[in-house]
Amino acid sequence: MARFLVALLAATLVAVQAGGQLGHAAPATGEVFWRAVLPHSPLPDAVLRLLKQPAAESTSFVRDPEDRPPFDYRDYSRSSSDDEPSKSTVAASGAGGFDYDNYSGADERRGATDEYKAPSSSLAGSGAYMARGGKAETTTVFFHEEAVRVGRRLPFHFPPATPAALGFLPRQVADSVPFTTAALPGILATFGIASDSTTVPSMEATLRACESPTIAGESKFCATSLEALVERAMGVLGTRDIRPVTSTLPRAGAPLQTYTVVAVQPVERGPVFVACHDEAYPYTVYRCHTTGPSRAYTVDMEGARGADAVTIAAVCHTDTSLWNPEHVSFKLLGTKPGGTPVCHLMPYGHIIWAKNVKRSPA
Repeated sequence: MARFLVALLAATLVAVQAGGQLGHAAPATGEVFWRAVLPHSPLPDAVLRLLKQPAAESTSFVRDPEDRPPFDYRDYSRSSSDDEPSKSTVAASGAGGFDYDNYSGADERRGATDEYKAPSSSLAGSGAYMARGGKAETTTVFFHEEAVRVGRRLPFHFPPATPAALGFLPRQVADSVPFTTAALPGILATFGIASDSTTVPSMEATLRACESPTIAGESKFCATSLEALVERAMGVLGTRDIRPVTSTLPRAGAPLQTYTVVAVQPVERGPVFVACHDEAYPYTVYRCHTTGPSRAYTVDMEGARGADAVTIAAVCHTDTSLWNPEHVSFKLLGTKPGGTPVCHLMPYGHIIWAKNVKRSPA
């Protein structure tokens, strides 16, 4: 079995090393699948890149924690005990940010020199996070829903994309690779990763996060192929007529600057969506969950530098009554559980799945 997996993965690596030739190759099976089941939804650029041209320049199978943004969008679950932080949170403590979507309690991911900073009066409606090391750069993390209005201003720094080195594996390959914490030693051997590698904690955190139980009223799944991602989202939303909503951001990132909201479009067919966040792993893994009662938007913004226009997908959680009172969003926004909605953006490559808007017959 191990030899079989190594052979399959070797074939994938050859495709990765082909680099620029992939853009002229026949469509990947995942791309063909997407076009067949989602004919009215263009394949997002970030997803297409994961299918056609993974990060061949990467020398590591798992992204360097230092390459992550100073906040993480992964874990919407709440731990069973407020006295025991989740293993996924602790394992990723070197990532230099806090667990953006872990509503179980106070954030344990901050470095000793990290600080939270409340929004200034000139940028009302936003929450802010000061980057580690006391750097005088402040970026929006959480924000009030009234900030999603034309004319409002928010400071953002968009980090470069850090996709998995192998991108999406073909479904038959992904389904053949074990994906459990118990199988981690064998997984490391398959990918040639040393047990003392700095990438191992991130991989273990991903596996544990995928294995953690769901909370009442929440659906969650992890997808290791594009086909599984789409099919599971369809299953959770109860329809095959779905569409992806993503942020349109520069893949190379953008420096800190103040953005002005110029247009806002609500995402219809809520109030529950499926949010999917890419995880740290040798190949692309998406961790997905229902958002709970929420409103979603696409927000067009123009940067202060003039040429930097972006579109962000944003989720505003309208029911925070079950969140831990110590969650950092409440500290930043000056609110409390059950109060005003808490909003955040979706980074590059992350996906909101929504039921499709019913099309009028021709």
